[in-house]
Amino acid sequence: MKKEFEEEYVEINGIAHFLLHYPKASDAPVLLYLHGGPGSMESLFAYELDKVWGDMFTQVHWDQRGAGKTLLRNKKLGMPETIEQMLDDLHGIIAYLQRKYQIEKLVLLGHSWGSVLGSLYALRHPENVLSYIGTGQVISMMENERTAFQEVWKMAEKAGNRKHLLALGNLGDYPPDDPELLLKKLPKLRKIQAAYDNGPGSGSDQGELLKLLRRSPSFRWNDLIGLIRVMKVNHPLHLQLLSFALTDYPSHYQTPVHYILGETDTIAPTSLGKAYFDTIDAPRKTITVIPGAGHNPMYERPDEFAAALRAVRETL
Repeated sequence: MKKEFEEEYVEINGIAHFLLHYPKASDAPVLLYLHGGPGSMESLFAYELDKVWGDMFTQVHWDQRGAGKTLLRNKKLGMPETIEQMLDDLHGIIAYLQRKYQIEKLVLLGHSWGSVLGSLYALRHPENVLSYIGTGQVISMMENERTAFQEVWKMAEKAGNRKHLLALGNLGDYPPDDPELLLKKLPKLRKIQAAYDNGPGSGSDQGELLKLLRRSPSFRWNDLIGLIRVMKVNHPLHLQLLSFALTDYPSHYQTPVHYILGETDTIAPTSLGKAYFDTIDAPRKTITVIPGAGHNPMYERPDEFAAALRAVRETL
């Protein structure tokens, strides 16, 4: 029986990178999925996406430097340091996929932190990108945190959740100017935000998350070690990311741009994504806002997300 997926490690920039492929027909466009974080690999959830996305794309999931199976394979070698380093890795991964699948261009789908890499790469290397798709799209980290705090406060008020309101009040003036202090406070806000989100690793409790992981055909028990180490390993990237703003770059894209956003996303607030989208100049651009979805619309509203993807597929 033919295996539905392929796992491999490829040497790029001095370390072994883990790739998970879900191959489809030879005429299916290749879609490279850029996970969030930094460090939050999503390859172990790829089987859930494959069930819904069907034959639209040949999916490739990459565990980035400092994440998942790539982190485990390289141990302490080649830890993530800068956004530029990660973009260089991405360039190498794309060059490898171009050779493997004998293609000139592929589709980039960036989720959360992955949308930072995807947006910057699409701006720099349109010759390699068939279309860019952003979901949980990050525009400006400091504006994200400022707006997110305000929006989750409103959600907690609407829900009448006094515990959450007290915890939010205890965060004080948020976001603080000190990056290290912000990184200490940020997990406390994320914990509250998780109550209003439904994606893997966010709204799911630990028991449900483990069930999802164990059902993955590529799951190994030592994958849990990587999940424990990600915050410490990716600390330099998290610090650099705090000063990132997509608005610091030209908004002229030479490749089509498609945003698929969750209506109630507070981690990368949809209001910021929509405002930036209006400034984009691109050969083609579309935006879909999925009602009832948060930061992980592909998992929270899988059918609606797949329909939006299908609409993008029809433009290729």
